[in-house]
Formats: sequence, structure tokens, C-alpha cells
Amino acid sequence: MQALKSDYAESGPDLQAIAQAKTVVELDRVNRWNVYRRLQELDLVCECSCDRPLAVAIETPAAALQVWAVVQAITRSKLSLTDHLERCWQQRTPQ
Repeated sequence: MQALKSDYAESGPDLQAIAQAKTVVELDRVNRWNVYRRLQELDLVCECSCDRPLAVAIETPAAALQVWAVVQAITRSKLSLTDHLERCWQQRTPQ
């Protein structure tokens, strides 16, 4: 499981201008870049450089949910995601 943690120091100039704190997402190299690209597509402020963790400015609950969903979609197995979706559908079905 990947860890999300707040980090108040050493943020880049663009990220620091947007938010006082950043959230650091610890991922392996391949997943880090895939998450970074997807977050950029969603217009979330983030930065990623070689051998540095992914940093994301999360200013709203919706942004936090988007980051969580992207990380889950990229890092979890397809079977795990399918099982989760099926459990969600079963919970919504009236009994």
C-alpha cells in the first residue's frame, strides 16, 4: 500500500505558490510517472522529477478523492479493482 503524507518543507516554487503544504505520494518509478501524468490530465497541481517522490497540492476533498482513485487504479490489480466494484454494486442492490 502506498503512503500519503503531508510535507511542509522543500516544495518547488510552483507547488509552494499554490498550497502551503503538499502531499507526497510514495510510489515506484513507473507508477509514479503514470500517476503524475493522470493527475496532470485532471488539472491537479503536482510535480515529479527523477529520483524524487511525487508531490501533489490537495486543496479540496474532491482533489483528495481524485488522487486516491488514480493511485488505486494504477497500483491495484485488475482482479482487486473488479472485486471492489462488484462489492459496491451488491451494496447498492435493494434486498
